[in-house]
Amino acid sequence: MGKKQQTQTQQIPIDKSNKFDKIIKENMVECTLPFIDNLFKLNIQPNDMVDIDTQIQSTQEREVDFLKKIKGRNGAEDYLLQIEFQSKNEVRMNARMAEYYTFLNRKYDLIVDQYVIYIGDEAMTMLNYTQHKNFSHRFEIINIRDINYLEFVKSDVPEFVILGILAGFGREKSEIVVENILQRIITITNNNQRYKNTLGQEKYLRQIDVMSQLRGLQSTIIKILKKMDFTFDITKDLRYQEGELVGKAEGEAKGKAEERKKNILKGHSRGMTIVDLADFFDVSIEYIKNVIKSK
Repeated sequence: MGKKQQTQTQQIPIDKSNKFDKIIKENMVECTLPFIDNLFKLNIQPNDMVDIDTQIQSTQEREVDFLKKIKGRNGAEDYLLQIEFQSKNEVRMNARMAEYYTFLNRKYDLIVDQYVIYIGDEAMTMLNYTQHKNFSHRFEIINIRDINYLEFVKSDVPEFVILGILAGFGREKSEIVVENILQRIITITNNNQRYKNTLGQEKYLRQIDVMSQLRGLQSTIIKILKKMDFTFDITKDLRYQEGELVGKAEGEAKGKAEERKKNILKGHSRGMTIVDLADFFDVSIEYIKNVIKSK
């Protein structure tokens, strides 16, 4: 989810929403230790982490999603911990991560421990390695759908709990999963002094509403919220009001899909390759081929 430099042939207007990125970046500080403990299984303590600059200056400027310097203990060397979030399959994610590694290693002269967390709904297809004759590189990819949502719900960190909406549901019905996640958020924000007299509960419920778009569960969330008792009417704060939710969401999605197809065909007519188009629009090569065939 890093910034991408456009070449001259890629000046195509497109609405690339950053709403998921915004929530992830906003919550990442609180999520760090749960990720380290629950997902990465790393032996890192809060005092081991040091803030450093996340921007990489080169011929093009990039900014990583999360970057900390980790202080080595018991004689071990310091290293960097980098975490990236992907809501779409990026065709050459392996090349981008290798680029990050090279830039960060050159800037800080430290080994970089890299993780990509895939939060998309489509099957994950990204490679986690690059292997050439004179160069090899590997990083970790975690598909959040491979983790049961209960791993998130059992946390006391609300920023981490809301990511359960993107995890695997196992054999649980989506209504039960949504209710469990919402109830956990309510319990945490009601009982923890940190959230007293704040809009914390409202904030996290709004964030769940946004993140649920990746799973198509907005209507389910409204349905479950109506069954619960709140000190405020969350249904008035959600972007889609009940009754308008499904139709409006489907209409907007269809309009954006049609606009994207037009831009893909425009780019193809200007000489962009199928691989470049897939990379630019964050879709699969097969999708690009189907759009071109259907023109």
